[in-house]
Amino acid sequence: MTFRHFQTQVFVTWSAIMTLTWVLILGTSSFVWAVDVIQLKNGDQVSGDIISMEDTVLSVDTEYADIIKIDWDDVKNLISDQPIWVSFHDGAVIPDGVGHREGDRLIVFRLDLDGPIQLDKIKTINLFALAYRGTLSLGGSVTSGNTDTQSINVSGSLTVNKGWHRIILDGRANRGEADDKLTAKNGAFNARWDYFLSKRAYVPVINFSEYDKFQKLTYRNTTIVGGGYDILDRRANFLTAGMGPTAIYENYSTKAATVITGFSWLARWELEFLKGDLKVWHHHIGTRDLGRDNAVRINAVQGISVDVYKDLSVSLEYNVRYNSEPVDDRKSTDSTIVFGLSLDIQG
Repeated sequence: MTFRHFQTQVFVTWSAIMTLTWVLILGTSSFVWAVDVIQLKNGDQVSGDIISMEDTVLSVDTEYADIIKIDWDDVKNLISDQPIWVSFHDGAVIPDGVGHREGDRLIVFRLDLDGPIQLDKIKTINLFALAYRGTLSLGGSVTSGNTDTQSINVSGSLTVNKGWHRIILDGRANRGEADDKLTAKNGAFNARWDYFLSKRAYVPVINFSEYDKFQKLTYRNTTIVGGGYDILDRRANFLTAGMGPTAIYENYSTKAATVITGFSWLARWELEFLKGDLKVWHHHIGTRDLGRDNAVRINAVQGISVDVYKDLSVSLEYNVRYNSEPVDDRKSTDSTIVFGLSLDIQG
């Protein structure tokens, strides 16, 4: 009883420390003042914060004159420390290899009159700057005869981008039965916030939760705060990796809950082919405990999907869960193969 009470106190203290870390990161970011520079065709220069451009009028928040309006036709070039979200007039050709593509918008840090993006083809800047994309997948099977089996697998992923912030949500749940006997019941949920320090470097804050009845895992929560970098930042070829110190709260049904420190690494690789009709992905989170048994745990999700009609696709996914130090007599590796239908979500 005393041991469990001690573990609860440790967990509460650790949670308070992690909350303080969040507050410090958010508070520090509020003191960063990004200055944008707009060069006009007549040679004048305007410095401030680019708010938006709509109906050929560019709005800039300056320190010396509050918000000023500039005719878009008078702009020669502009440079921003923050991402500029650009949308185009109908029929405009969006150049390849420039900026980062998000749906029908382009994210850049610079626009020039003589650059690859024609200024007169731009419709808006920093309007509807919130962009999101994701998938919702459902798979399962039913067999009858000598053996009656049923299984259902649900998974989803959502990535939301806005300015210097990126939020990633991943979740999955699996359940299986054979002859009315439960054979599989597990789930995981990953909530992640990335704050960008530059175009590609960011600070990730990750909270990864897991449950697995047949691993006797009642609950495991892994919190990671570290550093990350977008190695490839194209929509059709995206690769990001990161690492950082970790705190793990772990509770098995056969022993007392523990709080462990560790070190984690993570990677997400997403590829698109045939103009997005064929997608391949690999998402990976690995953790190594520091001290105790130095356990290594890996959660990896990889798959492929092929569009069949509009936003609907067929998908094949292979999930692997590895624990080098499983509890009791459990096996170290569990894997799940899921074949199903996926719905693409984008906005």
